[in-house]
Amino acid sequence: MKKLITFILSLIIAVIVIIEVLIFLHITRLPFVQLTFLGATHSLTHWIGWIGTLFIAFSTPAQPIVKRKFPEHMQTILKIHMIGNLIAVLLVSVHFAHQVTRPGYSLNDFDTGIILYAAMILLVTTGFVMYSGIAKRFYKKGLFLHPAFAISFYMIIIMHIIRNGL
Repeated sequence: MKKLITFILSLIIAVIVIIEVLIFLHITRLPFVQLTFLGATHSLTHWIGWIGTLFIAFSTPAQPIVKRKFPEHMQTILKIHMIGNLIAVLLVSVHFAHQVTRPGYSLNDFDTGIILYAAMILLVTTGFVMYSGIAKRFYKKGLFLHPAFAISFYMIIIMHIIRNGL
């Protein structure tokens, strides 16, 4: 079963990379559509980024809580955590790629966005390496780094929202 989950995770990561490359090369893009939700109007890619970020923000702390309170459900929540967060990373990646490939005259400061994306990629990398067993000798370091990158993700997302608005 672990090999199947690792294969699914690898497949989702490959899809993320392919979609990112297609957007970066301007081969494909989502149409620019403005959507209003709860009085806020933003582009479709902005809302897609929010959906992915909110999923990560709420599902990530759920995993250690379930691990401690309901250990019998640990395998289920771990699968939801990994697959769900990778799909959320796909959504955030679409937002990120659209933002950094906009014309130069419409760019605002991307410092927090780039740092946030890097933290998210490090979070995904440490999680995947720990689960797949690719680098078994780094597993103990991953036990520290993975939660550290999660905390960094939360701190940076707050700064990103403050700097760039909702």
